[in-house]
Amino acid sequence: MLTRWGLLLVTLAMLLGLACGPAGDPALRGGVIAPALERPAELSGLLQIPAFTDEVVFPWSEVTIETSPGELTLGVLVANTSERRHRGLMHWHGLPPATGMIFIWEETQPRSGGFWNENVPIDLHVAWLDRDGTILEFSTLLAEDRTSKQPSEPYFFALEMPRGGFEALGVAVGDRVRIPQTLLPED
Repeated sequence: MLTRWGLLLVTLAMLLGLACGPAGDPALRGGVIAPALERPAELSGLLQIPAFTDEVVFPWSEVTIETSPGELTLGVLVANTSERRHRGLMHWHGLPPATGMIFIWEETQPRSGGFWNENVPIDLHVAWLDRDGTILEFSTLLAEDRTSKQPSEPYFFALEMPRGGFEALGVAVGDRVRIPQTLLPED
């Protein structure tokens, strides 16, 4: 039988456990969606969630980008729910090379809303994608900036990378991002 002090200590330990959240690196949680086979260890330590901020878990997958020199594979965190899209790359302090985040909605339809970079400590480039994945244009989001940016025409998907990532890979307007069926909603 627990004494009053013992019960208080058990209760405090439970509350402390809840406040600390799940054990392990949050950047490595979230599973994998085919065609990806595994989540890269290089994500470790890049997501630094502040105390008392709920964790949002992102699955990992891959997209293929068709560029003029050829095809390349990009690893992506998948923002395919309202909660994931809202969180985006908040609290990520970088991403490994050839890595980004793909934004997919439950219904494939034209969108016009913008993105901002609140609570994102890195500059980002956003590629705004047409229904078939063609890159319509790019926007730059500065670290910690609440200024909303949107493309000049409707888009269906968005792909973010740390600033300079698209250029480093030779990705340009008119290139096509092939999004695997496993990531797309059933329309």
